[in-house]
Amino acid sequence: MNRHLTRLLATAAAGVSLSMTGLAATADAAQSVSAAAATFSGRLYSVAALSPTDAWAVGLHPNSSLIVHWDGRSWTQSLAGAGYYNGVAADSAGDAWAVGGTNWFSPARTLAEHWNGTTWTRVPSPTPAGGGIFAAVTATSPSNAWAVGRTGGGPGVTGVFKPLIEHWNGTAWTQQRFPLPANGGLLTSVAATSATNAWAVGWTGSTSPGAGSQTLIEHWNGRTWTRVASPNPAGTVSLLDAVAASGPGNVWAVGYSVTNAGPHKALILHWQAGAWVVVPAPSPTGDVALQSVATTSHSDVWAVGLTRPTTCNPQCGTLIEHWNGKTWRQVPSPNPPAGYLNAFLGVAALNCHNAWAVGTTDYASTLIAHWNGKSWN
Repeated sequence: MNRHLTRLLATAAAGVSLSMTGLAATADAAQSVSAAAATFSGRLYSVAALSPTDAWAVGLHPNSSLIVHWDGRSWTQSLAGAGYYNGVAADSAGDAWAVGGTNWFSPARTLAEHWNGTTWTRVPSPTPAGGGIFAAVTATSPSNAWAVGRTGGGPGVTGVFKPLIEHWNGTAWTQQRFPLPANGGLLTSVAATSATNAWAVGWTGSTSPGAGSQTLIEHWNGRTWTRVASPNPAGTVSLLDAVAASGPGNVWAVGYSVTNAGPHKALILHWQAGAWVVVPAPSPTGDVALQSVATTSHSDVWAVGLTRPTTCNPQCGTLIEHWNGKTWRQVPSPNPPAGYLNAFLGVAALNCHNAWAVGTTDYASTLIAHWNGKSWN
């Protein structure tokens, strides 16, 4: 169960209805919570941190989008409006992006919202024929941002679609040309370290992974996007849900692999010596899915996700793993009281003493945890 299938099942169960119709935006809402009790209704998919007093997280309420902000003391709702947001990125206090889509179960339009230091403003973005959504965004400057996703309907629509890449040049979003996999696919995450170095990851095949789905990695060198060979454990369906980079020589991608419809195994890839290689990683409970990754240095990398994603029996729990420069190891992670699920879907790190993980409890309330250098709370 990847992040997108997880969203589908939870949304269907909850009866969430998300569309551009009848959802008025509400900026700077009064809802605010402390770090110790950072809970809003809904779920958070992505988080971006600029400093100890400036971080953003995005997702959705039961009937609207959701953007929340950390000011060093509390998390406060900053925006609730139409659609939903899957990804957030910020390169300064006055330049942040939130991206997603307008509809969940029908053909959707891409959705891009920009923060200028004072307000969020909807920015037009091209939508391919037949619809499309954004899954993630990255930004290195006010004139360089990338958003990736797929063509077709929202997360609740299954089928074989095509990956989507768009670029912000400081004036407008434009759809990009790049090598398309012959059997379709989608892109789930993007990371850039400069105007001449960006990575996008995902998988080939259908939007709900099935037989034949394999990892997909594309690279931007400042001129063109090129598909780069990516490993797939033998005999598995393999997918990538996230990519992160702190520099050209420190790039990580995470996801999971499945053998014969069996349990999920953690999949972590590292870019080294000009090639992507598989790095061994723990799969506690024997069934895990990694959903997000963040890195600040060669010896500080975080990956988050959930355990028991195949059945959530007896319960899906949060999962956090850390790379110390030599090995990946599981780190204790918080699991508040839940009916069937706790999951982390996004992670961001400032340094080895400050990181954030976001997600959901039972898809009904948000889950936010902080790393203080010693423990996640």
